[in-house]
Amino acid sequence: MLDRMRQATSGWMAKLLLGLLIVSFGIWGVANQFSGYGRGTLASVGDEEVTAVQFDRALRQRMQQFSQQMNQVMTMEQARNIGLPQQVLSQLVSEAALDDQASQYNLGVSDDKLAQEIASDPTFQGVGGSFDRQRFRALLANAGLREEDYIDDMRERMVRRQIASAIAGDVSAPKPMLDAFYRYQNEARTISYVTVDTSAIEPVGEPDDATLQAFFEDNQSQFRAPEYRSLGIIALEPATIADPASISEEDVRQEYDSQSQRFSTPERRRVLQLRFNDPEDAKKAADEISSGDTLEEVASERNLSAVDLGLKSKAEIVDQNVADAAFSADEGTTVPVLDARLGPAIIKVVNVEEGSTQPFSAVEPELRKEMAERQSSNEVLSLYDQIEDERAGGATLQEVAQKLNLPYQKIDAVAADGTDPDGNEVSVPGGRDLIADAFQSDVGLENDPIHVGTNTFYFYDVTETTPARDRTLDEVKPDVVAAWEADQRAGRIRDRANALFERLKSGTPLSEIASEIGKEVETAEGVTRTASQQPDSPLSPNAVAQAFAGPQNHVANAEGKDPQNRILLHVDSVTVPAYFEEAAGATQLRENLGEAIAGDLLQAYNAHLIDERSISVNQAIYGQIVGESQQ
Repeated sequence: MLDRMRQATSGWMAKLLLGLLIVSFGIWGVANQFSGYGRGTLASVGDEEVTAVQFDRALRQRMQQFSQQMNQVMTMEQARNIGLPQQVLSQLVSEAALDDQASQYNLGVSDDKLAQEIASDPTFQGVGGSFDRQRFRALLANAGLREEDYIDDMRERMVRRQIASAIAGDVSAPKPMLDAFYRYQNEARTISYVTVDTSAIEPVGEPDDATLQAFFEDNQSQFRAPEYRSLGIIALEPATIADPASISEEDVRQEYDSQSQRFSTPERRRVLQLRFNDPEDAKKAADEISSGDTLEEVASERNLSAVDLGLKSKAEIVDQNVADAAFSADEGTTVPVLDARLGPAIIKVVNVEEGSTQPFSAVEPELRKEMAERQSSNEVLSLYDQIEDERAGGATLQEVAQKLNLPYQKIDAVAADGTDPDGNEVSVPGGRDLIADAFQSDVGLENDPIHVGTNTFYFYDVTETTPARDRTLDEVKPDVVAAWEADQRAGRIRDRANALFERLKSGTPLSEIASEIGKEVETAEGVTRTASQQPDSPLSPNAVAQAFAGPQNHVANAEGKDPQNRILLHVDSVTVPAYFEEAAGATQLRENLGEAIAGDLLQAYNAHLIDERSISVNQAIYGQIVGESQQ
């Protein structure tokens, strides 16, 4: 997992932030770290401050993002291992330097402009595309943000954008750079390859006891049992505290009557419409139909076509006069509508689909449940206060649940990745967020509840911890056997591929090598450097990289899409396209390079701002937040 996290932090933005951090620490030094701090101040940058609350909030947001990307809860230890706290602190310090410079320039944003910016954010817009204040508040509450804090942050970001626009606005990449990048990005190769897999080696067989014991001892950390935690949880959510039985039948029936449209399917009719430009012609056609002609015959005589309005309810037919006539006629009837809004017409009701209404008895349980949950939403905050009062008085969460008659759930054992000792996923109220927080807590500590949405809270206690430990061979023998077999297969495939590759380098045709191991030579055409990012790519990322490591006729021995397999490849041809402004992807490339150059300019400017300011960090507060002891 750490390898994947390190990959995620290897982009140019991460390097930028780490670079700034290194520069910053080089300037700050370690002297006078604790002088001149207000309570809760983590870092000072000129006249600006970075508070502990800002840092803690930003760090946990980044950790949550990583958890979602990895589909696995990130612990603080893992965050430290990939340098995430330093990156977050570096970013906040950089922003504080820009804020300090903005103060010196007397830059600001008017309230009207700020309100306009927030209102134009699609995230906060309702169904009609206009600003939805209720949605705005709900989303901020869900993110754990106060409205005034978000507005202050937005104002600061808009001021920083003014500086950024002045420094790096309208930056474009020079044509020679565009040409070089375009050629590099769009160079295409035709590659012949053969996959060396288990079919090219002898069967592995089974290990004897001594071999298995030795392999287990050499790889014991691979089979180590993780730390597990036992949890007690109160899920304070409307659905769990709702009491449908408390809703009277009279109230449910009243709700049913008020939402009658919700439980009714309206009658729908399929209607054909024949329109006329001349009212007299329409009246004449109506008389012909009254005399026995069909709508189709009348239309054919006049070279007209009847329009099928489709199967619609009365409300869905735009012309009210047509709708009234269609829903007053019997199925199969043809009637004139000489006063139709879009001109006189004759309509035919082709078929009728009867409407229906769900009876009260069928929807009563659902309605009762909904009403109970709405009613319980108002009780959540009251129960929240009662729970907090009881905890403040020293009661355990289980005791609180018993006293307030609330459901109390026990989780016997869950690891940081959300699994139990058997490797099964554990269903935990509050999900990954609660598990992540629980692994930052300990037995006996009172924890803040996990807040979800506007009226859902998950209170939890860590009731027991089971330390990580080394398992015995008997406990994990099937897993060890499988790992030994995979290791042996990978080693033998690697050795066979290496021997075949030596012959390929010496001039043996790839077809001859493929025939020797019972394979066919495969060909991949038009392969670019990004080809392996396509889900249907036959080549692994390593194979594509190896294919671009040399000129035409280059050969390579690369890792297969299955890591234990190997790919022997030969570059058959190389095509380098010429750059021109209208070329496919050229516009996107210009934009990307322009943004990259602008980023470099802003990085240099920000480094200059940091260099000319007095910057200090309170290492004690930093260590408390990230779980490091004072160095």
